[in-house]
Amino acid sequence: MLHIAICDDMPQELERAGSLLKKYACEHMHDEIKTDFFSAPLELLTHVAEKGGFDVLLLDIYMPGIIGTEAARELRAMGDKCQIIFLTTSRDHAIDAFSLDAAHYLVKPYSEKEFFAALDKVMDKFIKKDEICITIKSTEGISRVDLNKLVYAETDNHVQKLYLSDGKVISVRKSSSELFELLEEEPRFYKCGSTYIINMDYIVELTSRNVAFSTGARIPILSRKYMELRKLYMDYSCSR
Repeated sequence: MLHIAICDDMPQELERAGSLLKKYACEHMHDEIKTDFFSAPLELLTHVAEKGGFDVLLLDIYMPGIIGTEAARELRAMGDKCQIIFLTTSRDHAIDAFSLDAAHYLVKPYSEKEFFAALDKVMDKFIKKDEICITIKSTEGISRVDLNKLVYAETDNHVQKLYLSDGKVISVRKSSSELFELLEEEPRFYKCGSTYIINMDYIVELTSRNVAFSTGARIPILSRKYMELRKLYMDYSCSR
């Protein structure tokens, strides 16, 4: 059984999301689902603290008391790893939302097609994915690099250093452009000038001066690249 919660302070929005979820389940899912409804973030947080969390959470952002992103931050602080789909009337909180490992970000009024597409991507996360790898000649020999673990690459004196999420660093004697040719079919990778190639899946903070990753790493960026990266990151985050 899949346990799903919807939290929105507007009764009509709760009813619409619940109706679409029921229709999605009838058309796409073989497993039974249980749905809980909450009209306030504090009510949701109390439930999770006392009775446990959910597999999927559809969470409005603009609500009285505390906003949805702050509620999500508290859930993450509790260790809750549920798949969160944010529902909101504005894109203003998109970067903050995805720093909380949100699965999707839907802008109201969303269509049935958009709602179903967001759920499709969430359901995909419950299915174990095969590794997406490249095999590359490194300074240590032949290395197989799992792209899901590649956080960023940095040019260092004509060598590309590949920083992985498990702490491993692989050095490759290629130019930044040559390396990016191996990655450019994956929309999550962005070539930030001649020095860095970054995996947008790992971004938790983005400013005009630097990029911070969920691994704790932080790299500088050129200010002229900021707006381009910000737009690409928001577009990518809203479409994944």
